[in-house]
Amino acid sequence: MKDYKLLPFLLVVVFSACQSLNNAVKEPKVSLNSVHVAGISLKGVDLVVHIDVENPNSFTIPLPNIDWELFINTSSFIRGNLKNDQSIKRQAKVTLDLPVSVTYEGLYNSIKSLFQTKEAAYNVALGISFPLPIIADKVYHLEHSGVIPLPQLPKLNPGEMKISKIDFSGVALTYSVNVENPNRFPIPFPKLNWDYAVNGVPVIKSNFTGTGEIAAGAAGAALIGVSVAYADVFRAVESLRNAGESKSNLSLGFNPADTGIPLPPPEPAAEAAANEEKSSVDIQGILPILQMPEVSFQGIAKKSLGTTMEFILSWEVENKNTFDFDIGVFNYDFRVNNNAWAQGRMDNLNRVKSGSKSVIPLTVSISAISIVRELVDIINRGTQVDYSCTGNMSFMGGFPGMDKLELPLDLRGSTRIR
Repeated sequence: MKDYKLLPFLLVVVFSACQSLNNAVKEPKVSLNSVHVAGISLKGVDLVVHIDVENPNSFTIPLPNIDWELFINTSSFIRGNLKNDQSIKRQAKVTLDLPVSVTYEGLYNSIKSLFQTKEAAYNVALGISFPLPIIADKVYHLEHSGVIPLPQLPKLNPGEMKISKIDFSGVALTYSVNVENPNRFPIPFPKLNWDYAVNGVPVIKSNFTGTGEIAAGAAGAALIGVSVAYADVFRAVESLRNAGESKSNLSLGFNPADTGIPLPPPEPAAEAAANEEKSSVDIQGILPILQMPEVSFQGIAKKSLGTTMEFILSWEVENKNTFDFDIGVFNYDFRVNNNAWAQGRMDNLNRVKSGSKSVIPLTVSISAISIVRELVDIINRGTQVDYSCTGNMSFMGGFPGMDKLELPLDLRGSTRIR
């Protein structure tokens, strides 16, 4: 009976102790400080969630356990738990760092709807609990929303075409192209494949292997060198042999799979078309076809007859090109009936307009008695003479990338002295 009389008293004591404990233990304060991208690369994104924890008590308390779950576009993606065996001092405040890593491969494998998107919405939900009496069963809920950038293919932006060298055998072209990196991380310079077509007919193909990286949000420049041999062009399109120029097209592109950039697995045809649009470009241009000037001997004309005879020799230069050029040097060795008539060099001759002809005259004097007697007989009888002209002629300027061009000469035939 005595024990029963003590029961109300014991209940009062226990209740009072609980009340005192409640009053003695104050709830910690938790808040979400911030979330930032700690790292981003070809593999994925590393997020860090910063959580502020404040201990208002006059004694040390253990740090909380944190259960977290990451949602991508409202779909649960990954979850985890952060346990702490440390403590927070009395009336102190600390910031806990919760790392969350997202791999693009895992992202694309889990969520197919990310095709053709530049970013994915995420939400990180936190459940925070403290191993403390009284509040051990209480969970503090925090959450944060944001976006994760998704990898994008580089884009090709065509530049200009320049002629670096041109001669009678072909032309060396240089095409510039900018490769734009729209990502927030550097990417390796992609390997570029190219096809060169003239008048719609493929002529040559090759590739350009870039080096180094393209910085985040920057563009890398590439210079594509294309050497076009006229012989290859004529084999492909015979009708261009006498043309001055032709339409050309350089098709540039890269294989998205070779860039190392993770992308969603191919599904609809629209995706392939979208990737092709980003990864290829056509550069239209004009291919100049340099036509070799035609040099012909126009004959021998009498200027004066006597002990010393003077004759005018004439050569004609025809320019079939669409631009003007200058005749630089004419080296000649001219013979009639195997007799040396003239040897020498002429400099700074005529400019030959496009699509026109120009005549080069040369006055020669013959005084050798044996040759003079032979020539008098030839002129009186009106018979023909055999001639030969060997040497070379150079052409300069008139077209970008055109250096001095040498044209060897070996002209032979028969003519009358007029």
